[in-house]
Amino acid sequence: MSGEALVLEEAGLEDLEALALLERRSFSHPWAVSGLREALAASGRGLFLVLRAPFGRGDPERGIRAYCVFETVVDEMHIHNLAVHPDHRRRGLGRRLLRLALETARGRGAETAHLEVRASNWAALALYRALGFETTGVRRGYYTGPCEDALLLRRSGLRDQS
Repeated sequence: MSGEALVLEEAGLEDLEALALLERRSFSHPWAVSGLREALAASGRGLFLVLRAPFGRGDPERGIRAYCVFETVVDEMHIHNLAVHPDHRRRGLGRRLLRLALETARGRGAETAHLEVRASNWAALALYRALGFETTGVRRGYYTGPCEDALLLRRSGLRDQS
């Protein structure tokens, strides 16, 4: 686990460029700035959480070490994206943030959590499985560059967790 002092916050529009930078560093097909802006501006069901370290005025990354975008619809949590800054991976930040996001969604009434992941993303799959997610299906050829299947994962029983 990272020894760095981090805070959990909801991201704001002022974080847009820093989030776009982290997207480009994390994914072969990052979200467009317009998609990030829409997620940040969404109110009600959606939430864009960040783990942030203290940062100075000139920090283009705004101290963001990890983020998770999800929404809660009725009793379901839909995780749209989870990313950890490449320089801060393998320190437990993804696990910490995902647990906090699951707790937040549970507080909003979610009973189950859903997400999809590249079939070859072994690090993400290990994290999700360690936190109780199970494979429920496959979307053939869902991802491009390279063409790859998406695994559909689900975790039930969020309300049963204490």
